[in-house]
Amino acid sequence: MTHPIVKAVSNMVYEGDIDSAERALALVADSEGDFALSKVIEEMPARDVVAILREHDASKASIVGHLISPQQFLAAVTLEKDYGERNSVGQRTHDSLRGMVNGVVFADEERIDTFVEALGSTDGGMSALADYFSDRHEELEFFFRNGTFSEVEGEHAIEEIPASNVDLSEGHPDPQVLRGIVSLREVQDHDWRELAWRLRCEHYEIFRDLMEILRSRHHKAMAAPPPPPAEGVAPDDDEDDVL
Repeated sequence: MTHPIVKAVSNMVYEGDIDSAERALALVADSEGDFALSKVIEEMPARDVVAILREHDASKASIVGHLISPQQFLAAVTLEKDYGERNSVGQRTHDSLRGMVNGVVFADEERIDTFVEALGSTDGGMSALADYFSDRHEELEFFFRNGTFSEVEGEHAIEEIPASNVDLSEGHPDPQVLRGIVSLREVQDHDWRELAWRLRCEHYEIFRDLMEILRSRHHKAMAAPPPPPAEGVAPDDDEDDVL
C-alpha cells in the first residue's frame, strides 16, 4: 500500500510548494525513521523527486538526496533533461542537474561509488553525465592528458579535440606529458573536479565512455551549419556597404 504522504507531497510539488514537501518528508523520518522515508521516496513519482532535488537549497543537506536509492536517482537525472532549462539568451544550461548530482552523489561518502556506477549503467545516465560536464569538456581533456586541472588558456589551451578515441583505450594520459595525477585530497570539493577525478581514477570505463560522448558531441557541433540569423536582424553583407 502506498504511503499516504506520497499523494500529499505530490500535491505540494504540483502547487510549487517545495519547502512544504520537504518538511512533510522530514516529518516521516522523524516519526517513522529513515528506512520508512527511503521507502516513501521509492514510491514517489520520479517527476516529484526531480522537482524537489532541483529546487533544494544546495547550502543545506537534502534528506531526499541522502536517502534516495540509486535506481530512483537514475530515473530522476534521466528525467531532468525534459525540464529544458535555458539561460537568458536561450542556450541550454545544466545548473540544476549539476546541483542534483552533487547533492546526491556526495551526500554520503560510503555511497559515492554506488551512485557513480548507477549513472554509468544506462544510456540515460551517461547522457546526464555528459550534460553535467558539457561546459567542462576542455578541462577534462587537459586532465586526461596531464593528470591535473588547469585553466584552459594560453599555453595550456586545447588546440584540437581528438577525432580518434584511440588514446582513451590506453587508459592513461600520454606519458610524455604526464606530470602525475593530482590527489583526491586536492580536488575534494564535492563538485565537478572531484567527480571527474573519481571517474578518471576509480571508474575509468565510465570516464572513457563519457569522453567519447563529449568528443562526439563536439565534432557534431563543429560540423553543423551555423544557425540562421535571429528574426529582425539583418545579415552582415559587406557588398551593401557604400564607400
